[in-house]
This record gives sequence, structure tokens and C-alpha cells, in this order.
Amino acid sequence: MGYLSFTSVRFILFLIGCAAAYYLMPKRIRWVVLLASSTLFYMTAGIEKLPFIVLASFMAWCASHMMGKSYEKADARAAEEGLEEKEKALFMASVKKRCRNRFLIPTVVIMLAVLGYCKFGEMILEGVNIIIPLGISYYTFSTIGYLLDVYWRKQEPIKNYFKFALCVSYFPQIVQGPIARYGRLYGEIFREHKFDYRQICFGIQLMLYGYFKKLVIADRLALFTQAVFDSPKSYEGLVIVLTLIFSAFQIYMDFSGCMDIVRGMSQIFGIELDKNFDHPFFSGSASEFWRRWHITLGAWFRDYVYMPVATSGWLAGLTRHNREKHGKEFAKKVNAAIPLVVVWLLTGLWHGTGWNYIVWGIYWGTIITVSVVFAKQYRRLAELLHIDTQTGGYKRFQMIRTFLVFVVSRLITATGNLENSVTAAKQMFACFNPWIFWDGTLYKMGLDYKDLCVVILGLLFVWIVSMLQEKGSVREMIAKKNIVLRWAIYYIAFFAIIILGMYAGGYDAGNFIYANF
Repeated sequence: MGYLSFTSVRFILFLIGCAAAYYLMPKRIRWVVLLASSTLFYMTAGIEKLPFIVLASFMAWCASHMMGKSYEKADARAAEEGLEEKEKALFMASVKKRCRNRFLIPTVVIMLAVLGYCKFGEMILEGVNIIIPLGISYYTFSTIGYLLDVYWRKQEPIKNYFKFALCVSYFPQIVQGPIARYGRLYGEIFREHKFDYRQICFGIQLMLYGYFKKLVIADRLALFTQAVFDSPKSYEGLVIVLTLIFSAFQIYMDFSGCMDIVRGMSQIFGIELDKNFDHPFFSGSASEFWRRWHITLGAWFRDYVYMPVATSGWLAGLTRHNREKHGKEFAKKVNAAIPLVVVWLLTGLWHGTGWNYIVWGIYWGTIITVSVVFAKQYRRLAELLHIDTQTGGYKRFQMIRTFLVFVVSRLITATGNLENSVTAAKQMFACFNPWIFWDGTLYKMGLDYKDLCVVILGLLFVWIVSMLQEKGSVREMIAKKNIVLRWAIYYIAFFAIIILGMYAGGYDAGNFIYANF
């Protein structure tokens, strides 16, 4: 792990110290406290990793600054010379091209090369010990998005380097995201923040909920799934099926728990981060699932990969060719499929370096592409079979179907490699053994009867809270209760985490699954 873990007592003390210093400082320099805190937090992962993020942020700042200066000079010259609309468009296009070739492309290529080296270097260069900077996938994507926004003139460049560096390194989001849009984050960090007791309480509540998901449920399930996936040949039948289901809940609780912790700690400083998780198990389709899971990653790929590919000249040319040769319907399907295929291959590579992640990307890309390309045919089939797709029963069927699609995807990646995935798939169909649910077999894989009861009750609790969250803010509901009930809820939540949390047993409770991406 190598950094100050969000689940450690040291981090809680660090956060309390940061919050105290933040609110004791004059408002105009509070951002300096955040920059110092973020730098200190980053250094806990190893001081040798600090130059990576410093150089990346400085390169991006310089490139954005030079592009901004070029556009400013071009605007002034166009106004001074009184250029006509067409003349101005041609002139600005030449300036934009110069910015792209001189500043944008070199900076993006260097940043992607460093990211690629860190992610794939050990796989390609055997025996080489590579330094992997903390959060490199997250700050690289955020920074490339910022550069493209400046290049497209959707955002003005941030003029102060140190303020920009804070946006890049802001410690609550550096480990697992969300993938920041610096324009919005800058506005959040540098607007006036007053000490708000209610906001701080809301932040602490959200953190407690995140810790409950992570320490009580996810880390408990990890003991079970790790035992099976470490040796898939030793298990068969419904043990594998149950492990895959547990693995789906494990990564859900792990990732959503971390996002709650991250957003909660940021709310303590009065800074609202982008929502990155929105009850994906309530989704009715694979596309909707990925609009609810890791929301900022999906939005990043949509804005900076999907849309540029979908609107590119080469794809427009291919579409015209297909329309002339194979007809309008075929051309439309190819036009819809290609950007999705590109996005999902890249999404698979972002999540991991092995072949299993490439297969994972192909798996999700195929499902989503087929559902989009043949959406009209699915509607016609539903009408032909007289299926009312608006009923509650059908919507529940869709949610169960989407959940099972996700469970199958865990077979590809959760086992560690494709060889183990194939082994687990074979073992799953080796026999039908329902007796595991009553003969004590399940209690030999890291969890006893009480642990499994805690997991089931914990999942039920999160499901109830999720249903309430779909209707409104649970924290607002709690805030309206009387002080006795409110504090009773706080105490119960705190001691549930302290008593039921997993802090040992062979699994690193400080490790978050998405921190490895």
C-alpha cells in the first residue's frame, strides 16, 4: 500500500489536524493548508514518488499557460485587424493547430508514456523495479482532460501554478478519484468556506457510512473470496458461484465505501467533490450500470474519447463509404459500434495490465455495443412477445439481469489471471452441491457463522439505506430527528464499526481495490 491509509488511526489524526489548521487560518490562505496537507499525504507514499506528480503538474500548467497566452494574443490581433468572421475562423484554426502541435500533443504524449511505463513496465521489462506514483491513473486523466478543455477553449487556464498543483494533488481524491474536472474543483476549493457545523457533521456521517461498508462488509467478504480465488482448483460448484456473488458485493462495498469516505472528508473542508457512485445495482442495463459506477471515469471517456472518435473525420468518411456500399442501417450500426469498442478496450487497459482486463473490456464492450446497436430490434421483440417493459416486475428482472452480468465479469478479473478464471469456470460446473449451505462447508473459508450473519445483515442495512437515498438525503432525514435519536444513531454507527470492523485475519484492511488501478 505504502501511503497513509484512509482506514488507519494515523490518517484520522492527520485529518483532524488538517481540518483544525484549515479553519484556524485566515480564509484567503486556507488553500495553502490544503496544498501542504496534500503534499505531506503524498510524501507518506514515498518521497521518491513526489517528483512525478510535481513534474506532471508543472508540464500541464506550462502547456495550458502557453495555450492561453496564444489564444489571448490571437484574439487581440483579430480584434485589432478587424477580421471578418470567415477570416477570423481560419486565423484561429491556424493558432489552434499551432497550440496542438507545440503544447498539447507533446505534453499529453509524455504523460501517457509515463502512465504506460508505470502500468506496463514490470510486465514488459522483467526484473526491473518500477516506481509507481500514487494515484497516477487519476491525476493523469484529470490533467489530460484539463489540457483538452483549455485547448478547446472550454476553460480558461489556471494562472497560479501552486493553486493548479493543489487541484492535481488534492489528497481526498488522489488515491481512488473521483477523476476531477479542474474547472469545477478550482471553483469549489477557492470559494469562501465558513465554518459550518452542520456540513462537518454531514461529512463525518458520510465517512462513518463509508467505513461501515469497507471495514464491516467488504473486508469481511474479502477473507472468503481471497481463500477461494487463491486456489480455485480446491473448490467447485456452488462454492464458486457464491464466491463470485460475494466478490460482486465486496467490490461494490469497497469502492462505494471509499467514495463515501472521500466525499465525506472533503465536505469537512466545505468542498463538494463530484459524485462518483450512484447505486449501480439498481440499473436496468449494462449502459446504465456504467453511468452509475465510477461516474467520473465514464464521463471522462465519453467527453475525451467517445465524442472525439464519434465526431472524427475518418469515422464520418467510413460512415459515408458504408452507407453507399451496404446501406444506411449498416452504416448507422458501425458508426455507433466503433467509438464504443475503442472506449471499452481503453477502459479495460485502464483497469489493469493483464490479458484478463483486455478480455474484461471486450466483454463489457460487446454487451453494451450489442444492446445499443440492436436497441430497435429488442423493442420490436418485446412488442411481438407482448412484454410490458414499464411494469415493476420487468424492471426488477432487468436489475437482476444486470447484476448477474456484473457477477460474470468478476469471474474474468477477480481471480487474478485468465488461467485461474478458466479453472474457476470449469470448477463451477463440476458438480451441483447445495449441501454446502447446511453442512458447514462455508465456515471453512475464513468466515464463521457469525461473520456470515454480519455480512447478510450489513448488506440488508445498506440496501435499505440505498432505497431511502433514492428518495432523498438520509442525512437530511437524520438531521430532522431530535437530538437524543440523532446521537443514538451516531453512537451505534461508531461502535458498530469499532466492534464489527475487520482489522486483522490476513487481509490488509487499508487496501482499497480501485487504488490499484
